[in-house]
Amino acid sequence: MFDIKDLRCFVTVYDLRGFARAARALDTVQSNVSARILKLERLIGAPLFVRRHRSIAPTEKGDLLYLHAQRVLAEMGELESVVVPQSRVA
Repeated sequence: MFDIKDLRCFVTVYDLRGFARAARALDTVQSNVSARILKLERLIGAPLFVRRHRSIAPTEKGDLLYLHAQRVLAEMGELESVVVPQSRVA
C-alpha cells in the first residue's frame, strides 16, 4: 500500500533531482528521504532513480510513478480543502 508521505517525498526528490535537496526542502535528514524511496522501490519492485556520482535521473518506473503521484497529491489537496473545515487547515 502506498503511503502519502512516501509519495510526497518521492515527488520532491523527483522535482529537485536530489536526495539532499529534497531533505532540505522537506526539513528532514537525507537518510529519511533515502528510506522512503527505498520503501517505494521495494513496494514497486524496481528502482525509481538511477543514482550517479552527484546526480540522479528517474527510471521509466520513476517517470510513471511521478505522473500518478502528482495526481494523487493534487486530489488529496483538493479533498482536504473541500472536506476539512478552514479553521482546522494549518
